[in-house]
Amino acid sequence: MGASPTPEVAPRSDTAAVAAPAACPHPYFPLEDGLKLTYRAGKSSEMVLSTKDVKPAPEGLKGTVAVDLKSRHGETEATCTPEGIRTGLGGLEGTLLSASGMDVQVVSAEGVVVPSPAQMVPGGTWKNSLSVKLQPPASKTGGLRPTIATTFDKEATVVGEEEVTVAAGTFKALKVKNITTARSSRPGAQGRSMESFLWFAPGVGIIKLETAGSTDLELLKVERAEAPKAAAKGGKAVKKAVAVKKDPKG
Repeated sequence: MGASPTPEVAPRSDTAAVAAPAACPHPYFPLEDGLKLTYRAGKSSEMVLSTKDVKPAPEGLKGTVAVDLKSRHGETEATCTPEGIRTGLGGLEGTLLSASGMDVQVVSAEGVVVPSPAQMVPGGTWKNSLSVKLQPPASKTGGLRPTIATTFDKEATVVGEEEVTVAAGTFKALKVKNITTARSSRPGAQGRSMESFLWFAPGVGIIKLETAGSTDLELLKVERAEAPKAAAKGGKAVKKAVAVKKDPKG
C-alpha cells in the first residue's frame, strides 16, 4: 500500500486553538516571526507575504507584515488583540496598495481585519472600513501626481469549512465571503461593490483568494524560520490536522 504524498508544508498544529480558541497567536492570522508565504498572484506573478519582528505587547502580540510584489515592497504593523487582528494599513488590501508603487496615506481605519477566533465560525460576520489618500509614484520626468481619496467598506461572512487544494497542498480551511464597496470621498459619490472569497487555513493564514470565479491568489509554498515545537512532537499526525491528505479509506 503506497502512502499518499505529503505536501511540502510544515504548518503549526492549531487543532487545540480551533477547538478552544485562544486570542493570540491567532490561528487564522499567525503573527509568527519568520513565517513566509509565497503565492501565485494573477496568472503568473509571484507575491510573498512575510512576518517579522514579532514581540509580546500589552494587547497580545505585535509584528510587521510585509508584501513583496513585482519588485515592489510594502509593509505595515500588525497587532493581535483579544478582539482580533488590526493592521496599520487596514488589512491585505491596504498592504497590497502600498506594494503597488502608490503612495498610501491612511486617513482612518475602523474595525478588525480578522476577528477573534471565536467569531471565525460558520455564520460569523464582521465589518471593517479603510479610508486612504493615494498618489501615483513619482516620475523621473516630473508631472502631476493627483491625490485620490477612497474609502473601502468591507462586510465579511464565514460561509463554512471546506477542504481546499492549492499548489502548497490540501488544507481544511474556512471559506469567507467578502463584499467590498469602494467609493470616492466626494460627497454624494456612489460606490462600486465587489464580491470575493478568501480561504483561511489554521496555522497558515490565507491560502486562496477568488474574485468573480477567478483565482487571484493561490498559496505555493510555506516557509518558517524553524520548525514549531508542536509540529516536531506531532510528526505526520500534526500535518494531517491542517494539510489534509486524500485517503480513500477516510
